[in-house]
Amino acid sequence: MAFGLKKVSDMTTVDPHISSRKDDHVRLANQFYGSAPADAHAEIDGMQFVHNALPETSVADVDLSSSFAGLHLKRPYFINAMTGGTERANDINRRLARVAQATGSPLALGSMSIAVKNPSTRQAYAQLREDFPDVQFIANLGAEHTRESAQMVVDLIGASALQIHLNAAQEIVMPEGEKDFRGWQHTIETCVHELKVPVIVKEVGFGISHETAQNLIKMGVSTIDVAGSGGTNFIQIENARNSEYHYDYLESWGMSTIRSLMETVYARTNAHMSSDALRIIASGGVRHPLDIMKYVALGADAVGLSAAFLHSITSSEDADEAVESTIALMHQWDEQCAQIMAMLAVTRVEQLQTTALYTLPLSLRDYLSQRFSM
Repeated sequence: MAFGLKKVSDMTTVDPHISSRKDDHVRLANQFYGSAPADAHAEIDGMQFVHNALPETSVADVDLSSSFAGLHLKRPYFINAMTGGTERANDINRRLARVAQATGSPLALGSMSIAVKNPSTRQAYAQLREDFPDVQFIANLGAEHTRESAQMVVDLIGASALQIHLNAAQEIVMPEGEKDFRGWQHTIETCVHELKVPVIVKEVGFGISHETAQNLIKMGVSTIDVAGSGGTNFIQIENARNSEYHYDYLESWGMSTIRSLMETVYARTNAHMSSDALRIIASGGVRHPLDIMKYVALGADAVGLSAAFLHSITSSEDADEAVESTIALMHQWDEQCAQIMAMLAVTRVEQLQTTALYTLPLSLRDYLSQRFSM
């Protein structure tokens, strides 16, 4: 075992906290949904498109398709990682899989560590694959696991790609969390070079810095999900679960999605990489189609949504009603994304990165400087 670390690939007993923890995460994520501080979205709200009064485009001509990690997307956003492994979580994933199947969206599963540690939970994942053969599933595992465990979860769900999530801040606050992060880089590099599916490295809501992005690029990572703050806050969630210590003072920890995105775009540019060589996903606190359009315009190749879809898919005890409501939400967002693009006189997603934006608040002099380098 590299680095002399304890690995979990051969564990067959279940940590008694795992199931309750995963259900707590879903419950608390919904409880805290929309409770981000008032200024949490100030930066993305401060980015404004320059209005085009003469767009000479048609909504009907807009192509929303995008791609990352070998996956084709019908729209510039997808269903990002949420949960899995318990009865409640499996029900949520089945609902989401129905939405993914109906809309052609990839579906990233939540951490599959429970399937590594408890073989009895694996059948639910295998059944999900069998029941939804056309869905592009993205497997998910933490960087503390082995390459063998990563291969197992990829095979279990028949995944088109693997997300390796980075959650050091969450683990610190989690009552039963890991406090030893050695070996993560080795795991990532091994998976990147040895797995037969693309590997996506994803934060869980605290952002990716320029330095971290540079490090990941050196490891050969070709898709990074920056997952910044502003959405589901796992320090807040774990703090609510922690009865021994209080970490309220850490609840503002992390970098915003927009800062993480721009730092990672800078790392890509500084490494002289094209967008084809390094795909960037923006996620964390995405609220509506305008957020999606702004993140793409600022350099994201796609946008991942978790909390908004979790809130929608659990809005009703009736699964059919919740699924239909979530499908309708995606179709509404598709329509609105196309409308915003048409207003900006672009018909393809990649053209958004040629549109003009400026940053608020600013004086007239600052505005003119941004627009015309005066």
